Amino acid sequence: MSDPADQNTVTTDTFRRIRRIFEEALERPEGRRRVFVENACDGDALLLREVNRMLSAEGQAAPLLDAIAPGPPSSSAPEEGRFPAGTVLAGRYRILGLLGKGGMGEVYRAHDLILNQTVALKFLTPANISEAALLRFRNEVRIARQVSHPNVCRVYDLGMVEGLHFLSMEYIDGEDLASLLRRIGRLPQDKAIEFTRKICAGLGAAHERGVLHRDLKPANIMIDGRGHVRITDFGLAGLAAEIPLSDLRSGTPAYMSPEQKAGKDVTTRSDLYSLGLVLHEMFTGKARKDPQSSPSELVKDLDPTIERLILRCLDEEPKRRPSSALSVAMALPGADPIAAALAAGETPSPEMVAASTEKEGFGPRTAVACFAGIVVLVLAFAFTVTHTRIALLNQAQVNIPPDALAFRAQDILRQLGYTETPLVTAFGFDCCNQENLNFLNRQPEAQRQAWLAAHQPPVLDFWYRQHRDRLLAETIFSPVLVSSVTADSPPNTEPGMVRVLLDAKGRLMGLDVRPVGNGSQGGQEARAFDWAKLFAAAGLDSARFSTTAPRQLPPMPFDARMAWTGTYADGGAGQIHIDAAAWEGRPVYLEMSGDWSRRSAFNGSPVIGPLLGAWIFGIALLGAVFVARLHLRSGRGDRRGATWVAGVAFLATMCQWLLTAEHVATIWEFGLLAQGISEAMLQAGVVWIAYLAIEPYVRRHWPDSLISWTRLQAGRLKDPLVASHVLAGFLLCSAGDLMIVLANVLVGAPLGGVPTITSLNSAAFFSAAFVQALSVAMSISIAFLLVVVLLRLLLRRLWIADVVGSFLIALLGGIDFSSPYHFAITATAVVIFVYAILLLLRRFGFLATVADWLLNGLLGVVPFTFAGWYAGRTIVALAVPIAIAGWALWVVLSAQSRPPAESAA
Repeated sequence: MSDPADQNTVTTDTFRRIRRIFEEALERPEGRRRVFVENACDGDALLLREVNRMLSAEGQAAPLLDAIAPGPPSSSAPEEGRFPAGTVLAGRYRILGLLGKGGMGEVYRAHDLILNQTVALKFLTPANISEAALLRFRNEVRIARQVSHPNVCRVYDLGMVEGLHFLSMEYIDGEDLASLLRRIGRLPQDKAIEFTRKICAGLGAAHERGVLHRDLKPANIMIDGRGHVRITDFGLAGLAAEIPLSDLRSGTPAYMSPEQKAGKDVTTRSDLYSLGLVLHEMFTGKARKDPQSSPSELVKDLDPTIERLILRCLDEEPKRRPSSALSVAMALPGADPIAAALAAGETPSPEMVAASTEKEGFGPRTAVACFAGIVVLVLAFAFTVTHTRIALLNQAQVNIPPDALAFRAQDILRQLGYTETPLVTAFGFDCCNQENLNFLNRQPEAQRQAWLAAHQPPVLDFWYRQHRDRLLAETIFSPVLVSSVTADSPPNTEPGMVRVLLDAKGRLMGLDVRPVGNGSQGGQEARAFDWAKLFAAAGLDSARFSTTAPRQLPPMPFDARMAWTGTYADGGAGQIHIDAAAWEGRPVYLEMSGDWSRRSAFNGSPVIGPLLGAWIFGIALLGAVFVARLHLRSGRGDRRGATWVAGVAFLATMCQWLLTAEHVATIWEFGLLAQGISEAMLQAGVVWIAYLAIEPYVRRHWPDSLISWTRLQAGRLKDPLVASHVLAGFLLCSAGDLMIVLANVLVGAPLGGVPTITSLNSAAFFSAAFVQALSVAMSISIAFLLVVVLLRLLLRRLWIADVVGSFLIALLGGIDFSSPYHFAITATAVVIFVYAILLLLRRFGFLATVADWLLNGLLGVVPFTFAGWYAGRTIVALAVPIAIAGWALWVVLSAQSRPPAESAA
């Protein structure tokens, strides 16, 4: 006999459930009470009789149990099987009763005394103890333990007692689907769809591990008391690559696929055929007898979508069946593909993500409010930048256009004796002279403003170059200006090359001339050169300077050399040192520097920074290549999405090349074209690899964040969700940028550089800045996503990862470290802004993040002014993001007047 204490435990667990059923039964007419109880407790009749016996043994009345016949005692031989209730096996399992018998053996309900939980024990009958049966039994445990899913019955362990092998598995308190269908007939359509999703999820999880069930039927699908579905009995299951030819026909013949009966290859689609037979029974209540019959012949009001799905599963040709169990779940009416994929333990495909209905776009009122907020915040940002001292060009104003400065450079050269007409010229702005800027930031505010307004010392340079031959752009790697002529590229080394450096007021600051000739004129004319012409072109008073020893050795031939030390007109900026040289009566070299700086005007960029960046880039790229390769081999990589992103990067880089390259009507243009294509392909390749490396992780763990992004990739520009997420990103960026600008105004942060100064060079460079904003926004967003995913995978908790990520990303820029007060204010603003972007990514997804960085780039396309010669460019730079926001508003509003099917197309 079993332990009374244990019996009481069992009685309590089962009696509570039965009491609830009988309390409902007592409210029903007496004639229908018995039917209700039997239907509600189908599969529990054995438990009811066991409870009745146990209560009677304890001398307790069981009036509620009188509603059904007590039946034969549960201890009878046919019901107890080999092991009577109460038997303890292996010192661990107490038998509670026989659950059933099958072709392979007996299944008992037992209590695990060590883990204190109810389990099911499956025994092989003595007649089945053969080497093949034992091998299959062990195979069941080995394979079933590889599948862990809520819709698959868990298998725990394998054991032996009294010479009999058994396995312990999860006990499911319910009945199998075959019993349920025999009792009530076909399931209601909604309930059948729910069961189908769960069966597909469990079957898909098994297929994901390469496991085929091969005996899927209603009797092997359990429904517990809470309606949860479990797939059981992996006794015939096997790894797809390990099933021997001699075992292909194993299974239940009535539920075998045609290829399984014929002994042909068994694949996951063989299980889908069996699934189709199960669905046929669930939706019609009848097993399929005629291969040519249709479910609608049995159920007239069956949804046509469900009928087509069942018939696809039952197609004689495996290739015409659905590709996976997940595809079956997706084809169900009202199915959410993301939920179906995650339920099956699979990574949803980009198409599933795009088809998800998990998120909806903004309503009309919200969209209008977002648009109005974007317009107000963008204009407020522009007004704050143009009417405060935070912007460098508000103090060091550029009042002369580049064409006028180029004409001024040519006029200076004519005054210095260079009257030859050049074949080609090039010019542009350059910012910033960092040594001069650092010096000015250390001065009192009033003094700094005065010196910035006078451009002495200058922080903005204007370079002008001319050549008697063509200026052929040097082959360089630059993601911003591809194949273009700059102050240092190509090097100013060929005879006939001239390079002039001016400040923003058109005063001479530097000169580098490579003379043509062999010195036949002699040195008499050179010694007679009037050096005062250089002082006049530089706007300096020669009386304030005295001769001194030269510091710099000119890089070109010279026959006269001079150096001076002096001050500007106000004398407050410290001493200035000037080095100059002449050749054959004309100046060939001029370089000016202050005591605070030893930088040459044409030294170029330092080497350490690019080398360090190249190493970091190389290591990151190698890691991304390895991860991307794994994703491609596993089939998880989104090739189409990566190609789309890479294509945008390629086109953007080529557009920059087209607008900014120094085009020439010679064979060299083909070299420039090859260079442009190679750099565009490099940019596209890096983006392609990075996207393949990081996107599958996002799609697996946070697929809803890619819904609008995948729809945009599919060309759904009129999708209200796409437009809504663009509005969300623009709204956050405009608010964040305004907050950071106000924080810098509050603390009077030191002036920074103006990297977008090149957009003032010409209309082509201005247009290229817009293209650059798009490509940079995508690149930064992918890098941003990489940091977020790595932190979330490492730290597990999203909020902790986002907080840590906010501080790490904030350290990359935008924080003023000049004083503790400045640091506290600016760091708080930047951290809040970055954290808001992370919340934006979590709430609205990746597209909203791209939109955020895109607006951030568009607001930096050109320095803002409403009074200078480039005020029109400022208006265009503000109009473009407002126009994009207006398009998004139109999409949302027009979607309300379109039919739902058209809006989602």
